[in-house]
Amino acid sequence: MDMAVDCKPGEAFNQVVEVNLKVEEPGKDNVHNNAFYAEEELLRSELQAMRDCNPLTARHWIVRNTRNVNRTGQLTGFKLVPGSNCLPLAGSEAKFLRRAAFLKHNLWVTPYAHDEMYPGGEFPNQNPRVGEGLATWVKQNRSLEEADVVLWYVFGVIHIPRLEDWPVMPVDRIGFMLMV
Repeated sequence: MDMAVDCKPGEAFNQVVEVNLKVEEPGKDNVHNNAFYAEEELLRSELQAMRDCNPLTARHWIVRNTRNVNRTGQLTGFKLVPGSNCLPLAGSEAKFLRRAAFLKHNLWVTPYAHDEMYPGGEFPNQNPRVGEGLATWVKQNRSLEEADVVLWYVFGVIHIPRLEDWPVMPVDRIGFMLMV
C-alpha cells in the first residue's frame, strides 16, 4: 500500500510508528492493577521495519504525516490493525522461501520506488533469481523518516484439513483493517 498520507504530489512527509500496549506496574498509579498504556517506536529504516504481529501487545502500526495535525492536535494518519494471521510453518531453509522470502515477516516498509512492484520479484517461479524482491530491496536499509512509504502487509492462514472440508473447503476468512 503506497500510503502518501495527506501528501500532495511530490511530497514525502510520512513516517511509520509501531504501537505496543504495555501493562502498567502495580502501584499508586494502578491501584486496581488493570491499567495499560501505548508505547510507540518510530521505524526509522527498512531493516528495522521488518516486523511481525504480536497479539499479546495488540501490536499495530500507524502511518502518519509529520506536518499535518487533526482537530485534536494529533498527527494525521492511518492505523493498520492486523487480523488473524500466521507466518509460514516451514524451516528457515525451505525451498519456497528462497523465492518468497517476503513471507518471513508480516510487515515490511520501504520508500516508494517505481521499479519495486512485486514482493517475490517479477518472475518468482523462475527460482532462484538473485537480487529480486522485497528481501533484497530492504538490504539497502533506506531511511523511512519523512518518506513516501509503502507498507507490504503479508497475511496468511494455515489450514488443517478436516473431513468436512472435502471435496471443497467451505471458507476461511482473513484480512486486516486500515483505520483513520
